[in-house]
Amino acid sequence: MNVKEALNVLETAAAHDVDGVKEIFSSEYKHLRKALVTHAPHALWDKLKEAQEYSVNYTVDKAKTVDRSVRDRPWHYIGGAALVAALIGFIAGRNNK
Repeated sequence: MNVKEALNVLETAAAHDVDGVKEIFSSEYKHLRKALVTHAPHALWDKLKEAQEYSVNYTVDKAKTVDRSVRDRPWHYIGGAALVAALIGFIAGRNNK
């Protein structure tokens, strides 16, 4: 029994009465649990693959954007790096007496 079949059984039972749903849960719980354990790891793996693809594509896109920006205005980035280096040198070179 797969997940779709289990959900169809539950929908059918719910349409008739609540006692039917309780009976289904008590008798079919083992089959439902087995179906979920069998198919859930595959669904989780698929979601992880989608997340990995999205993060890789996002990172590559942002890296290309930064690369274009640096190529368009290299002196802004050189100046920023020099400013950060000067601040670090100033803070590190202070006398802490």
